Amino acid sequence: MQQISEDGKWKWDGAEWVQNDEDEDGSLEVPSIADVPIEATHAEVMPAAATPEAAVQPMQAMGQMPMNAGGDWAIQTAEYGLFFTKLIGLILTAITLGFGLPWAKCMVINKWAKKVRIDGRPIKFTGTPMGLFGIWIKICVFSIITLSLYYWLAGYKQVAKYVDNNISWA
Repeated sequence: MQQISEDGKWKWDGAEWVQNDEDEDGSLEVPSIADVPIEATHAEVMPAAATPEAAVQPMQAMGQMPMNAGGDWAIQTAEYGLFFTKLIGLILTAITLGFGLPWAKCMVINKWAKKVRIDGRPIKFTGTPMGLFGIWIKICVFSIITLSLYYWLAGYKQVAKYVDNNISWA
């Protein structure tokens, strides 16, 4: 059985409300070109679905959205947290004149991932410092060539994308 709106102009096709083109007896109502007067205006000739008022479909009443009881996440901190790991990473980056940044970043992300639990499940970072180093070199070279435009348009997203792609369930 098809569900038809109270005014009879809309029907539910299983996925959305569509305009009802059937009469009460079930036959299709198809206007012919002879039915349109010669002096008809644009609004009279255009189908009802093309006008903004009729294009707005009535909304179906929605019930309460089901709430998920799960979704808890937690970070178990170590005695000193990530402070000393970040401090060692900063020193490593400074000593190597910036070339140690991928190793420092991987060190911090690995320690962070070991302490995160999502719905009680641990995660792990599977990325490597060499993989991050390749992305870092590409960002630096393209940024120098394009006078930092590459970094501002696309480069700054590359490291976060690499990290996201290399996090998995432990």
